[in-house]
Amino acid sequence: MPTPPVLQELPDGYFVEESPRGILVLHADVAQTLHEAGFGPESDGSLGLSGLFGRKPLFEIQAGGESFVVRRFSHGGLVRWFTRDRFLDFERPFRELILSDSLRRIGIATPQVVAARARMRRAGGWQLDVMTRRLERTVDLGVVLARCQGGDLRRDVRARLLVAVGEFVRRLHAHGCLHADLSPNNLLVSEAALEGGEPRIWVLDLDGSHFTTKLTERERLANLRRLYRHVSHREAQRGPALTAPDYARFFKGYDFDGNRWKADWHAIRARHTMARGFHAAGWALERLFSRTVDPRDELATATEKSQGD
Repeated sequence: MPTPPVLQELPDGYFVEESPRGILVLHADVAQTLHEAGFGPESDGSLGLSGLFGRKPLFEIQAGGESFVVRRFSHGGLVRWFTRDRFLDFERPFRELILSDSLRRIGIATPQVVAARARMRRAGGWQLDVMTRRLERTVDLGVVLARCQGGDLRRDVRARLLVAVGEFVRRLHAHGCLHADLSPNNLLVSEAALEGGEPRIWVLDLDGSHFTTKLTERERLANLRRLYRHVSHREAQRGPALTAPDYARFFKGYDFDGNRWKADWHAIRARHTMARGFHAAGWALERLFSRTVDPRDELATATEKSQGD
């Protein structure tokens, strides 16, 4: 069993368990609890499907009076039809754990990773998992957009939340963090914010993300464009969610001194228009080969029906 060099970089409080076909990193605070629940380098114990949802089904384990969410790594795009959940690089969950801990130390909110695991698959490759503490009374920004599309969110609440999202992304970029999949579904929002409370935001799914000394202008704009592309794609499928003033509020939070947001917005829109055909073709193939229904779409549909009754 190869020992990944990345394990030498683990933050304090974590230790490694190895078996013939698995590597498990655990936080000391939950090690005994998870062991009692049967979770180990090769065993899932009482792990079951979660009521939460992501790009792929999430799993959950109840242990010691707490709920822990397990995200099983999966390939994105069409490549997943060939590779499924098999990976060659078994260091990925451990790098995500290290990055998550680093973000939390500098005040960027993200769920605490309490375990990371790589298991050898009998047919070759590795199955990879990351386990986090479950955050209660939260929804992802994709759900918020669905509520906006259904007209089920007060204007003042939406305005305040979008400023907060802009501020959060600005802080990510200011610290040199480049999120590999910055999308609405990977930004978590407190439910209290949807009821007029102070917005709290967390970033999810850090796989492939990394720190750099300073983001280049190209990296920064590309990351913002990725976020906009996901919003635009959703609007193309389900109808408008955000207005021009809504985007302005996001940039008010992102560019608090107001020096560059107009230039950013024009650059993002222009590049998005140029690449729109390419992305549309990719999403069309996704719909052709995938039967998965996004629960966020069902939420928007249910809201529309309730308002039409």
